[in-house]
Amino acid sequence: MTLDPWAEPKPVLRCRTAAGRELKKVPAALKAEPLVQELTALAEWIGDHAAQAQTSVERWMTQSLPVPAVLIRQVWPDPYWQRALRYAVITPYEESGGEPDVRRAGVLTGVRQGPGGGTLVVTGLDGERELDDAVVVIPHPVLLDPHGTGLLERWRKLLDPLGGEQGIQQLHREVYVRPECSPAPAPGGRSTREGITVFYGASYESGARFEGTVARFGGRIGGERARFAFGHQGRAYGVVADLRYQGPVAPVSLHDFWFTDALGRQGAGAYDVVPRTAWSEGIRAMVTLYDEREADAGRFSGTMPADGASGYQSFLVACAEYAAADAPEAGPPEARQPADARQLLHAGAVLAGDPAGPGEELLIARRYGSPLLEGDGHFVRLVVARAVEAQDAVARALGLEPDPGEAAPVGRTPLRPLDFLSRVCRVHPELARQAMGLLAPLRTCAKTAATKPGRAATQLQTSLKKLTAPHPALLPFALDEGARIVAAAGSVAMAKPLYTEARAAQQRLGGIDEDALRELVSEFRALGVVDVKQLRQYRDDLAARSSAAEAYESHRRLVLESCRRESAPPRSFVRDGVTYHRQRDIPGSFAVDLAEGNGGPLAADDTNTEIFHLLLRGGALETADASVWEAWAAPLERDLAEHPDTAVHLRTHLPEPRGSSAVAKTAAAEAWFALMTRLGLLERFTGGAEPASAESARAANEWLTLFLRRYAGLRRPVAGLEPVVASIAARMREAGETREPLLGLQSRSLGGDFWGVGVDLDLLALMKRVGMPLGAPAGDQRVFALQWIQRRGTDGVESVLADPVFRDPIRTELTGTVRGSLGYTVTRHCLTPFPKVTKRVAALEPLREVMADILDERARRLRQGGADALFALQDLLLHVEPFVVAGAAKHFDAYVREVLAVEPAALLADALRAHCLAHEHDGARNGTDACALREVTVDHARKLLESTDAATRQRHTQVFTVEPATRKSRYLAFAPESEFARDLLPGIEEALPRIADDSCRSQALGVVQGVLWCETWQVTLRQFVRVRG
Repeated sequence: MTLDPWAEPKPVLRCRTAAGRELKKVPAALKAEPLVQELTALAEWIGDHAAQAQTSVERWMTQSLPVPAVLIRQVWPDPYWQRALRYAVITPYEESGGEPDVRRAGVLTGVRQGPGGGTLVVTGLDGERELDDAVVVIPHPVLLDPHGTGLLERWRKLLDPLGGEQGIQQLHREVYVRPECSPAPAPGGRSTREGITVFYGASYESGARFEGTVARFGGRIGGERARFAFGHQGRAYGVVADLRYQGPVAPVSLHDFWFTDALGRQGAGAYDVVPRTAWSEGIRAMVTLYDEREADAGRFSGTMPADGASGYQSFLVACAEYAAADAPEAGPPEARQPADARQLLHAGAVLAGDPAGPGEELLIARRYGSPLLEGDGHFVRLVVARAVEAQDAVARALGLEPDPGEAAPVGRTPLRPLDFLSRVCRVHPELARQAMGLLAPLRTCAKTAATKPGRAATQLQTSLKKLTAPHPALLPFALDEGARIVAAAGSVAMAKPLYTEARAAQQRLGGIDEDALRELVSEFRALGVVDVKQLRQYRDDLAARSSAAEAYESHRRLVLESCRRESAPPRSFVRDGVTYHRQRDIPGSFAVDLAEGNGGPLAADDTNTEIFHLLLRGGALETADASVWEAWAAPLERDLAEHPDTAVHLRTHLPEPRGSSAVAKTAAAEAWFALMTRLGLLERFTGGAEPASAESARAANEWLTLFLRRYAGLRRPVAGLEPVVASIAARMREAGETREPLLGLQSRSLGGDFWGVGVDLDLLALMKRVGMPLGAPAGDQRVFALQWIQRRGTDGVESVLADPVFRDPIRTELTGTVRGSLGYTVTRHCLTPFPKVTKRVAALEPLREVMADILDERARRLRQGGADALFALQDLLLHVEPFVVAGAAKHFDAYVREVLAVEPAALLADALRAHCLAHEHDGARNGTDACALREVTVDHARKLLESTDAATRQRHTQVFTVEPATRKSRYLAFAPESEFARDLLPGIEEALPRIADDSCRSQALGVVQGVLWCETWQVTLRQFVRVRG
């Protein structure tokens, strides 16, 4: 039994019989043997090590990331690192411009030891030389020949005399040169936003196979688009392809694709916004997609390019033709700042030097000897300094021997969570071998989580319970690793059960390392797995294990870390071809938790002051109530002294009321006034501390609006409010500014039965009293006076009514509507269902005057008679009814008597004559046989009403025989052929003079119907008068 470490694609165990014959695979009976397990674990470790080396070098090359030369020198003795690096083209890195210096490029052939650590030996187009630069780049091949002039072919030929093959796909990688101009837009054709159309129409029979190709390039399908992201020196650039995609079992067709940064740009320099490396990799992905199409499928298969390369060549030709035709300039691209150190590190770069801050750590090259390697060969692992001992434990478990010398630092790397084996071996080095046995299910979890994170989490949880039963100390580590895998796959929700189970297992084991647990909670908080509720649970559990003070302090440190992280500038990132800006919201509960946990006012120490500073700027205090603000008063005062801009943030942060009641809003407003007055800030908000100007007046007015909206629905008096409003009013007058009268006064908390919103008329009256210069309300803007009267009574109404600007809108709100159309029954007045409000209206003299004016106008119309008399009666009935129903008609008694004194027969006769005279019909046009309705008398009308039996009346007036508050408007058809006409028309024909034609007959039916309604309406009101009288 031997291990072949050089087998491809990964090391394998070779098993031979006693006769020397090699078996195809290791017999099942031998797999449980200790030797076989040891060799299997070593083979997997070497395979992972080789893959990591290959992946690292590929990543550095495709994104042209900087790499310290010392790193290459240190890993060179490792055959797997050497296999990935040998014959790669490298260049010095120009730190000033952040670009590789391709003029000094060369093929890496070896390392030469010497003073200062040695040099890198390269062979360039001009011969062999040494590079002693501290930082180098393995450039993307398109940078070696950016314009496609043949330089890349010269580099490829250089490999032949060297007798080597590159370990990474660099010089033989497919390269696509970015054109200097876009193609000309098709006249009247597709939108320029739809990108590059050269591969339009490519079709695929299998959606699943197409999806696999997309995933190979790191893309993902969402809806009917495939989205990709390609990196360049720490930044990501998106590519989006439009598809016809209906699932994995349906065919797919490829439409246009575009680079998101170049979207909508045309002409010379249109694509300059996309780096050449990102362009080449994006086109490479699209060409591969096109080449894997079904060759004979698609709507345009006869005219489509033979392959992706020729299709792209035709695209370049179109670009060159447009450039030759003096294409217009696309305009300067939006400037992108070069990636900073943080972005480079997160993209996978290793930067030279020592760690520059708390977010970085030292990277070490650690060597391990093995009898598998000849000569001076070593396995070289790139390990962060804090994990060296853990990696040594893993290596010893595999039979590898750590180099006795000191590990060499090779650069700095971002502070990231340790890998699974390092985590375990830092605490339990004796379980290194057993921990390796858990790598297989973790790999399976990572593979499944990409598409089915829920299933991956469940299966992992089940398998780990069995596998770790002999060594339960491994279970929390493995579950945490599974939670990281699932969260990284994009499913935080599925990662939470794994994290929770890990904490439960840790609790069962006991002996918790509190420092390590706190780091773990911080890590999972950053991933989004630990929410506010779990953060509180951690605090409570820690209090049970130690003390409340220690738990509070640990929780406070975690809150500070979280606030710092979430207050950092939003980091843009590209996912699936789309650029996102990560939204970071600091939970408002942080302020509450720390205030409650402290049990009183918080001290203004450095930690509390920084937390307050971040909470305020992160918007976390927007939901804090006045008691929380009071608890943070000392840190607030210190932060205000150290950061003058704190006052600017305080302008827009007002305490949340403890409930939606008027009492709660009033209390919150008063507490805020008191706190700001104590801090000397209230004058700043009202503009009093600044010289008089239109700008300061507008700023104070805006703050008042914000305040009124925050506490909309409060109930006066509010301590401190009137002086504030008066101060702002004085500044507005002095600056010659006016305020929109109802701005900030509308509130849903004042809404109810009349409308969904209400206006605080008491505050409006206050503004008028202190002399706030108010403009006129918009033409259709309501005052919602009835809503205010229902909620708060008539406080402030008299003052508002005294202003003609508001009197007319309130009059409109008190005015009901009658359609003035035959056949429509009249609904109720808006006051009728609300007798309490009606009584308040009648009790306030200014409102009574407005209502009397409305009634007087309708009474005059009624007295005028004519065709409008019927509608005038309905209108007057509509407006006196709420006061009669509410028993508040004393002040409108004259109108009640007048409306009840109208004789229906006289009204009917008058209306019939007027409608007939106003209506042209056949008799009138011919000049003979004129309609006799114009001669109708009161006796005719009385006969008709008396001849209408009770049953007929009931059928036609039943909509009015209900309670007035429940009456609804209806339309009753009255055409001669209607059921209503067949019911009522015989009596009309018999009682009235002859009707000339159907048009006049229909008018008569409608008038009779309306009079019957009014007659019933009068009866109903008389009953209320008798009851209320």
